[in-house]
Formats: sequence, C-alpha cells, structure tokens
Amino acid sequence: MIKRLKYKFIAIIMGVLSIVFIAIFIALNVFMQVKSSEQTGKLLELIAEEDGVEFLHEFRAENFKDNRPPPNSQDDKNPYDLPPAARAARFFYVKTDKSGNIIDSHLDMIDGLLSEDSITYVKSALEKNKSESTIDNFQYLIEDKDYGKIIVFAEKSIESQLLNQLIDISLYVAAFSSVILLVVSIFLSNWAVEPVKIAFDKQRQFVSDASHELKTPLTIISTNVDVLENEIGQNKRLKDIRGQTYRMNILIKDLLSLAKTDEGKTDVEFKEFNISKSILNTALEFESRAYEEEKQLEIDVEPNIFYNGNENQIKQLASILIDNAIKHSKSNGEIKVSFKKVGSKIHLSVYNTGIGIPESERAKVFERFYRSDNSRSRDTGGYGLGLSIAKSIVDTHKGKISISGSEENWIEFNVTL
Repeated sequence: MIKRLKYKFIAIIMGVLSIVFIAIFIALNVFMQVKSSEQTGKLLELIAEEDGVEFLHEFRAENFKDNRPPPNSQDDKNPYDLPPAARAARFFYVKTDKSGNIIDSHLDMIDGLLSEDSITYVKSALEKNKSESTIDNFQYLIEDKDYGKIIVFAEKSIESQLLNQLIDISLYVAAFSSVILLVVSIFLSNWAVEPVKIAFDKQRQFVSDASHELKTPLTIISTNVDVLENEIGQNKRLKDIRGQTYRMNILIKDLLSLAKTDEGKTDVEFKEFNISKSILNTALEFESRAYEEEKQLEIDVEPNIFYNGNENQIKQLASILIDNAIKHSKSNGEIKVSFKKVGSKIHLSVYNTGIGIPESERAKVFERFYRSDNSRSRDTGGYGLGLSIAKSIVDTHKGKISISGSEENWIEFNVTL
C-alpha cells in the first residue's frame, strides 16, 4: 500500500508538472510564431504602402548610404542591387494589372529565385483568394492599387529555423527538467508518506500483537467450555460460547494472515506443484456442505496443470472464493468452479447464482471489513476479510482478480495467474 501511495504521489507531481511544462512550451512557441507573423506582416504592409520601389529606395538610403544614384538613373543599371546585408530581409514583390497580368516584379532580394517560381507563387496566392496567408516558406500580402494589385512575399526560412531551434532547446530543457523533477518528486514522496508508513507499521504491529495475545484467552475459554460440557452436559449457552469462540479464532487467523502479507513482506516459498489437483481437492471439500444446504456444486477442473507458486496460499484462495459463493447463493442455487489453462495463463472462476454485487461496489469488496448491504451481511458469519486475503494472495502471485455478473441474478469471481 505504501509503495502504491508513493507511486501515486510521484505520478501526480509529474503529471501536474508535465501539464504545466507542455502548456508553457505550447504558449511560448505559439507566441513566437504569432509575433514573427505580426512583424513580417508589418514589413509586408510597409512595402505595399510604399508601392515597393519607394520602399527599396528608402531602405537603401537609410541603411546603406553609399552615394549611389537615385532610382531610374541611367548611370545605374541596377539601382536596387542592395548589399548582401540588406538581403537578410528576403522579400520580393510582383505587380499585376487589373486583368491579372504581371507588369512589374523585383526578385533581386532573394538569391536563386527564378521568375517562373515567382509566377507560381503569385498564381497560388491569387487562387487562395485571401489578402494575406502563407505558401511554403513565404508569407504574402495582397493589396489593391490603382493599376491593379501588388503582391508582396517575405521568405521566412530564417524565422522557421529559429523557431525550430527554440523547439529543440525547449525539448532539451524539458527533458533535463523532468529528470531533476523526478528525483525531487521521489524525495518528496518519501518525505510525504513517511508519517503514513510509520502509522501503518504501528497499526500492523498492533493487529499482529493483539491477535497473538487473544489466542491465549480464547484457548482457555474453549478448554473451559469442553470441561463444562463434560460436567453438566450440552446446553444452549455453552453452544453459543463455542460458536463465538470459533468465529473469533477465524477472525484472528485472518488478521494474522493479512498482517503477514501487508507490504509484501511475507516469506512465501514458491515451488512447482500440480495446481489442478490442489484446486480439485479444495473444491471437493465443499461438496458435503453444498449438499446439506441444498445447493448444486459443479466442478470443472482441467487436469495436470503445473504452476510455480505457494500451494497452501492457492488452496486458501480457492477455499475463500468457493466458501463465499456458497454463503451468498440462495437455496437450490448453483455454484460452478472452473479451472483451465489458456495459452500461458491459468484461469480460475467461481460462479454462483443469487444476488450479485452492484458494479459501483465491486472494487470495494476487496477492502478490509467491507460489506455490501445487499449481499454481505453479518448473518453469513463473515467479517469482510476473506476477499481481502484472496486479493493479497493473487497480488503475491502477480495475478489479477476481477468480478463480473448481474446484480440481481449471478456473480462470478475470475482469477488469472
């Protein structure tokens, strides 16, 4: 139980922190992408407003003062051939008339861009019928002009690389932080559950000590009952005392069994044995009881299945489930014990007719001292520990136990080893 509590504590911490990390990671990257698009959009708007040519001229004049002649000068064959540093802006624009024909274009800001490619981008942008969007690594803006349209494109491969680098850095930071946080959460979980562990150990020790201490007075009571019966003969009061003493002995035995299995600290010897024979012999012991209570017990055990486990515990497991089925089946009810091997798994199922357990309560029946109001009353003579012991045995053998059935008609316990 303490281990499960630790794992749950660690899982909660890591889960919450993972959600926070993911939220920050997504928010940061979305913010960077949005800001990048906004900044590129402002650049595109500026170029479109200045009709391209004026912007290029002003851009060169303000940032690269080199005494070159102004645009349209006959002395400059390419007045817009900006120095390499200016090419970091990486944009181009194309002008079209009102019929969609290209009347002007400036591609020199992006090295290696062919006019055919620019025409393809322009057509794609016009077909999208959106004033601004993206195509491949280009963000574009279309603005209406007196002569037709100007379509401005900005190449965003550099921004994409920076964003990818940001994502990589974020992943590395998240991975490193997760390792650190895992170590911290393990330390915190040990610190947080330590008081629970101490209390649980004390409780288990008390149950164990009290159970051992109760054995002596119960033995004395039982012995005195035998002596009194020999002296005065049988009577109702002595019979009641004997019955309650027997029930107390069973309770003490169950409490000791649970105390030993808590936290997996039992010294259980595992060895290979004929589990089919053990299950069959255990089931046959209940035949006379089922007959006396006018109930039908059917036993279907596949022979010669061998299993590596603790034979006494497996017998106890089968005994608890069959005893539980007989207790909670009505008169003339049916109890079916089935045992078989499917592939590498061994399946034990115990079925009985009668009032089942509501689905909402099925997970609770394995809790100690738990009783369903409908089907597990004190009239059956139990204390609500049998199924807890059964589950602890299944857990010790790394198996699974589950419940199926109909609330009003039947119930079946299924064990897989």
